[in-house]
Amino acid sequence: MDIKSIVIAGILGAVGGTGASYLLMEKNQAALDDRLAHSPPVVVVDFAAMAMNYPEGATPEEVDRLMTKTNEAVLKLHQAGYLVIDAGAVVAAPDDLYLPEDVIQ
Repeated sequence: MDIKSIVIAGILGAVGGTGASYLLMEKNQAALDDRLAHSPPVVVVDFAAMAMNYPEGATPEEVDRLMTKTNEAVLKLHQAGYLVIDAGAVVAAPDDLYLPEDVIQ
């Protein structure tokens, strides 16, 4: 076998392997994209942290108003298609999934 045959075989093997890998990865990527399209976006709400940020000495009416605003924000997220999870039920999540507290205030 001469060097030319070895180089051609190597090139054909590389092109064939690249093509097969691309087709396999394209199929897997399409499956992931389809699953992502059918999964709702997720937001984690830390109700305990929000309650701790209520002003000190707040009257029961003020606390009730703040809780109502929180519940309204959760309802708006739900209506927008979000999956809303209480942070108390989450073991770990990226910081960008947590609802910022300033959204509710």
